Amino acid sequence: MIKVLAWNVEHFKGTRTRIGKVVDHIKAQGPDIFGILEVKRANVRSLMEDHFPGYDFALTDGRQVQEILIGWRRSKFQAAAFSQKREFKAYNPSLRPGALLSVRRGGKYLNVLFLHTDSGTKASDFGNRHEMFEHIFKLKRKLDRMAPDNDGNLITIGDLNLMGLRYPTGRRRDELVEGDDEISSLSSFARSHGLTLLNKSHDETFNNGRGLRSDLDHALVSRSLALKVLGNREIRGRATDYHVHVEGWNQLSGSRRRNFIDNISDHSSIRLEVDV
Repeated sequence: MIKVLAWNVEHFKGTRTRIGKVVDHIKAQGPDIFGILEVKRANVRSLMEDHFPGYDFALTDGRQVQEILIGWRRSKFQAAAFSQKREFKAYNPSLRPGALLSVRRGGKYLNVLFLHTDSGTKASDFGNRHEMFEHIFKLKRKLDRMAPDNDGNLITIGDLNLMGLRYPTGRRRDELVEGDDEISSLSSFARSHGLTLLNKSHDETFNNGRGLRSDLDHALVSRSLALKVLGNREIRGRATDYHVHVEGWNQLSGSRRRNFIDNISDHSSIRLEVDV
C-alpha cells in the first residue's frame, strides 16, 4: 500500500515551534507521499529535509506567494519524477501551479497531483476553479493515453475550495450555488471522466475557530485504483465506507481544538491508501 497525505498548513513559514508540531502530525500518519499547501518560505524545504531524512522533496516556484511542497519516501519507489503543471494557474498568475509526482513501484505507475485551487465565491473565483477541474480531466486523458493499460492511475488531492458562487456580490443573500452543490457537480463531472470523488471520515476539513466550518479538502481518483477502506460512517442516512481519513482539529475539542486551529492550521489533513 502507498499512503498519500495532503495538508493545507495555513501560511506555513517554518517557525521552530510550529514546524515541530507539523512534523509530529505528519509522522504520526506515516505517509509515503505527502504534500503541504500554503508554504510561504523556501526554508521550509530544508527544515523538512532535516526532519525527514529518508524522503526526497520538491517545491513549486513562481510569482505566487504560496507554494506546494511535496515529499516522498526514497526507499519506497524505483523511480520518481516531479513536474509543475502551470496550466492550473487558470488565468491568475498569483495562483499555485499543480504539483505532480509520478512514481513507479513494482512495475506499476502512480500519478499524484497536489492541487490548491482558487479560493472565493466571486464569479471569477468560481470560474477559475472549474477551469482547473477541466485541466484535471485533460491530464487524466493524457496520462491514460501514455499508460500501457490505458489507465494513468491519477490521484488529485488537496484544497479544492469548493465553496460555491455568490453573484453579483459576495454577500450571503446573493448565493447562487451553495458549496454542497459545487461538490455534487464536481462529483458528477468526475464520474463522466472515469474519476471518483471519495467519501471522507469527516465532511468538514476547515474551521476558522469563529463558527465557520467548510468542506474544502478532497481527493479525486481514477476509478480503477484499489483503495483501502479506512472506516465506515453514516452518509445521507445509510452506512457507507470511506477511503479518506481526516485528521486534525476534528478529533479535538475545547482549548485543544482552539490551539490546533490557532497554532498549527485551520485545516485538517486528509489521507488515503492505495494498492499499487
